[in-house]
Amino acid sequence: LIQELINLRNFQSYLEIGCDGDDSFSKIKVKNKTGVDPYSGGNFRGTSDIFFSQNEKNFDCIFIDGLHEYKQVRKDITNSLKFLNEGGIILLHDCLPNNYYEQAIPRCQWTWNGDVWKAIVESRKSKDIDVYTCNADYGIGVIIKRPNSNLLDIPNKDSSSLTFSDYFHNHKNLMNIIEYEKLIEII
Repeated sequence: LIQELINLRNFQSYLEIGCDGDDSFSKIKVKNKTGVDPYSGGNFRGTSDIFFSQNEKNFDCIFIDGLHEYKQVRKDITNSLKFLNEGGIILLHDCLPNNYYEQAIPRCQWTWNGDVWKAIVESRKSKDIDVYTCNADYGIGVIIKRPNSNLLDIPNKDSSSLTFSDYFHNHKNLMNIIEYEKLIEII
């Protein structure tokens, strides 16, 4: 998906937050790429907070797959939007947990999405960004810098206080889930 978007939009720059082992980062072909990880992979050793505090470059495509906890993902989204080129896209991994344990904080099993889904819900409340979740690979969040075409209105709900039950019973609406073909069409 990342490489297809880069090719479709003729993107020239790519940022990956959370490169652990370079599974994605090493496969991406683009003119300029930066990978951020505190432990392994990429080409910037440190946390995303440290990276963004020093960064002076803008990017066409940003893939967030770092610490899978709501508060950090929100910070990564906010910082990424500051350095996203006009017409750029932010992607987030692990947005559709299958069960309570996959999204539990702290992590309690190998397959773990964390509560990234809450950051998608929060982002969907913004009028300035268009947000979707592609039904692929544990859920790929997509944030496009353009007016929101499907603004989420959930009164009196702070996203950090949402529970897995809230997600489970209303995930299709909360997450604005679309299939891969539809995503390619709207991009």
